[in-house]
Amino acid sequence: MTSKLEILEKNTAKIDITVDKDTAQKAYDSAVKKMAQHVNIPGFRKGKAPKNVIEKYLGVDRIKVQVVEDIFPFEFNKAVADNKLEVATQPSIEAFNFEPGKDLTITAKVELKPEVELGQYKDLTIEFEQYTVPDNALELELDAIRNRFSTVKAIDEDREANDKDLALIDFEGFVDGKAIERGSGKNYTLDLGHSNFIPGFAEGIVGHKKGEEFTIDVTFPEDYMEESLKGKPAQFKIKLHEIQTRILPELTDELAKKVGKFDSAEALKADISKFIEQSVQNENEKRKMEAIFNKVLNEAKIDIQESMIQREIEAVFAETKAAAERQGQDWNKIVEAQGKDSVDAQAREEAIRRIKNSLIIEKIAKSEGVKIEQADIVQQVSAIAHAYQTPPAEILKEVTQNHHFFTAITQQAAIKKVNDILLNNNKFVAKSV
Repeated sequence: MTSKLEILEKNTAKIDITVDKDTAQKAYDSAVKKMAQHVNIPGFRKGKAPKNVIEKYLGVDRIKVQVVEDIFPFEFNKAVADNKLEVATQPSIEAFNFEPGKDLTITAKVELKPEVELGQYKDLTIEFEQYTVPDNALELELDAIRNRFSTVKAIDEDREANDKDLALIDFEGFVDGKAIERGSGKNYTLDLGHSNFIPGFAEGIVGHKKGEEFTIDVTFPEDYMEESLKGKPAQFKIKLHEIQTRILPELTDELAKKVGKFDSAEALKADISKFIEQSVQNENEKRKMEAIFNKVLNEAKIDIQESMIQREIEAVFAETKAAAERQGQDWNKIVEAQGKDSVDAQAREEAIRRIKNSLIIEKIAKSEGVKIEQADIVQQVSAIAHAYQTPPAEILKEVTQNHHFFTAITQQAAIKKVNDILLNNNKFVAKSV
C-alpha cells in the first residue's frame, strides 16, 4: 500500500491510497466468499455457487463496494500512522477505482485536529487565590452537627423573635392585590436565620411577637424561577403562632456514636480536623491547577476550524438540555428566559474552551512522553469506585467490556498525569490580599 497526502484548507486532509493488485484481488475473492454466505441462489447450496455465478447474481459493482468497505479501515489507519496525522473525525470516501486484477485506488478526506503551539508551561511563577478556612472552622462544623441533633422548644417568655429563632406561621402572598398561586401556607416552621424564602421575608418576621398579625413587603428577585413574578413587589400577610428555639446537645461520646463510627468525641474531632485539612489542600490544588492552566491556555495558539466548534456546541447543548430535564426544568423556557443569542454565545464559549483544554492536554502529554500504564487505570478505577461507593471489581468489569468507558478512563489518567506535571514543575505563590 502506498499513500499520498495533501493538506487542504480548514485542517482537512486528502489521502490517495493505492492498494497493490495482489492484495486487492485477495480482498475481492474474500468478499465474494463472504457475501455468498448470505444469499440464496437457485440451484446451489448457500455459499457453494461458483464465483462467476455469484458475480452475476450480486453484480460486480456491489462486490467492489464490499471490498472497499473491508479493506479501507486498515489501509486508512496505516496511512494515518505513516503520515503521523492527528485525525478529528471519521474519514469519508470521496471516490474509488477498482477492477479485479488491477490496483485499487481510494481517495478519502478527513478532518485533522488543529496544530497547537504552546507557550512556556514549566518553570513559571504563578499567583493563585489561596483558599483558607476560619480559625474556628472545627467549632463551626461541630456546631453544625449539634444543630442536626438539636430539639426544638417553644419559648414561654413574652419576647420578640430574633434571627436565631424558628417561627411557626401562617402566610398568604399577594401581587397587585391578587393571591399568588401556591403562595400560602399554614403552620409552617421557618428558620429565621437560614431561610431560603424570598429576600426580606424572614427578616420581616424578626422583631414581632407571638400572636401578632402583620404584613411584610418584599420584592421577588429578577432571576426568580416563576416568570410572572420576576422583580414583582409583593405583600405577605403573616400570623405568628409561636416562636421556637433550638436546644443543642452537648458534644459527648454518645453524640459522636450517633454521628458515625466514632468511639468518642475526640475521635469525631480528629476526623473532622483531618477532613478540613484535606479539603483545604484539595481546593488549593484545584486553584493552582486552574491558575497554571489558564496561563497555558491564554498563551497557546490554536486555530480551531468552525466545523469542530459546531460539533462541540451540539454536545454542549445536548448535555445542558439533559441536565435541565433531569432537574425537571423546561429547556425551551430556559432558552426563552435567557435569550437565544445569549444561550448560543455561552454554548460557543464553552465549546471552544473544551476543545482548547483537550488539545492542550494532548499536546503536553505528547511533549512529555506521557504513557498510561495498568497502574494508572487501576488508580482511576479505585477513585471512581470510592466516589460512587461501588466495589472496584464492578467498575473494572465495565471498563473491560465498554470501549467508550475505557477510553474515558484513559483520558482521565492522562489528564491527571498532565496536571501533576504542571503542578510539580511550577512555583505557586498566594496572591496578597
